[in-house]
Amino acid sequence: MALVINDIIGESRDYYRTLKRESTGRLLINPRGSLYQKRAGESLFLYLRRLEHGKKRHIYIGKVDDAHAFRVKEGLDSHAKAVLSIRDAKAAMKELGMSNREIKSEDFFPLLRELFQVMADAGLWDEGLSLVGSWCFKVYQNYCGVEYFPDRTLDVDFAIRLPYRGEKVNVGNMLKELGLEEVINHADGTVFYRSGELSVEFLKDRMGAGLERGGPYEPDVGIAPVAVPYMRILLSNPMEIKAREIGRVVVPSMAAFFLHKLLVASQRRKEGKRAKDYRQVEAVAKAILAQPAMLDDVKRIADGLHKKWVTKLVASAASGGAGLDAANAVLCRAGIVAGGR
Repeated sequence: MALVINDIIGESRDYYRTLKRESTGRLLINPRGSLYQKRAGESLFLYLRRLEHGKKRHIYIGKVDDAHAFRVKEGLDSHAKAVLSIRDAKAAMKELGMSNREIKSEDFFPLLRELFQVMADAGLWDEGLSLVGSWCFKVYQNYCGVEYFPDRTLDVDFAIRLPYRGEKVNVGNMLKELGLEEVINHADGTVFYRSGELSVEFLKDRMGAGLERGGPYEPDVGIAPVAVPYMRILLSNPMEIKAREIGRVVVPSMAAFFLHKLLVASQRRKEGKRAKDYRQVEAVAKAILAQPAMLDDVKRIADGLHKKWVTKLVASAASGGAGLDAANAVLCRAGIVAGGR
């Protein structure tokens, strides 16, 4: 009988660990805050209201009957349910005799948070490492006032500035110690890392034609990153975020992200990825327009780019048509025009 009871308790603990882990993961994937409506003429518009750094922030969503507004409502409902699930799971875990340390260790995509902490402890944020890609955009959505839309991904991309100037550190070994498996791409020798929850990849700026001498492995940091064009735009313009939920993380400035995505989107071969890039471009552009000081940052970065790059990003914004109204407005207000450069 005692063995049966122990088995039941063990299964219950595993159940509530899983429930709490899944629920805490949804806190980042889904938006936080509350909705309120504002009438303008004959139309009702929806805004997301939340508290950031002690101040209320209002983020425009769209008309109340838009499909996008419906998805935001669904996301908020999912966020609220996740908060209740976490509360119930914590209470159950406590009743099952689990220690406070064990309960807390399950918070907020634990592997992701631990991953960020490892990067901080190794001093990598101070030596040119940045979180890029979809998780970077999620940080913008949750902490920088960028409008929410669903984007579910477990791929975590980091960009690293090379040559590396800090003390030598083997990042690959650090990730393997966290339980991630090393996976080699035999086509080009690059390496990424994965677990049951996450896939972690490292990127670097591609110089010239991108031809590698001696392979992609970087001995000073113990990784083999993928060479990607235009990455220097992101690496040269970092922005630090500190939040209780994720700890310390460095991401590119939104101005850099905006310009980089415009360049990348125009070269996408797959329509789905191109549409996703442009959607992120437009969302960040709206946040930039709401904070005029960021327009100066857009102009500063653009002024340092090659003329051909500027021509490409302006053409990219123009090709998006009405779907990139905010993006074109940013380029116009920042004084970025192809004929004037």
